[in-house]
Amino acid sequence: MALTDQPVKGMYIKEGNRFFYILDRKLKTQGRQGGLVIMKLKALDTGQVLSKTIKSGAKVESIEPDTREVQYLYDDEKFLSFMDTETFETIAISKDIVGEYAKFLKEGEKILILMYERKILTIKENTSVVLEVTKAQDGVKGNTANAATKKITVETGYELQAPLFIKIGDKVKINTETGEYSGKAN
Repeated sequence: MALTDQPVKGMYIKEGNRFFYILDRKLKTQGRQGGLVIMKLKALDTGQVLSKTIKSGAKVESIEPDTREVQYLYDDEKFLSFMDTETFETIAISKDIVGEYAKFLKEGEKILILMYERKILTIKENTSVVLEVTKAQDGVKGNTANAATKKITVETGYELQAPLFIKIGDKVKINTETGEYSGKAN
């Protein structure tokens, strides 16, 4: 745990009992009064994005979380179960920590989790995932006046809009930030 007066984008910080990830940082100068650092923070416990302004030169407590590889096992009502790939112990992570990313996880998939002082902070999200299509409506011929898309369902149960040529068994690439179709995978 180190104190720093230079918070930068991509840094993890601790404030009180909460942990944050710095999404963005801007410096604003005010003449003789000195500058301000405006930080855009993501709370790792709730996923909430907030803005915080501190005086330039003010110290923040930066942390270096440990990274562990885990394998996704299953989903119960409140928790997602993972297995540590080194110790083989089962780890239950609250759905609040995983957030919307839970709808892109498939059984057996390996992901990274970030821990600090044996407390799970968050999971390392991939920007895109490749999932297999399990349900796809038939495209209606001539239905191209608007965007030519149809509803599909992927192996995790997530539903999204995709082009008419996508069929059952195809593998599609999905942007996990927007939840939208971003291409057909090879």
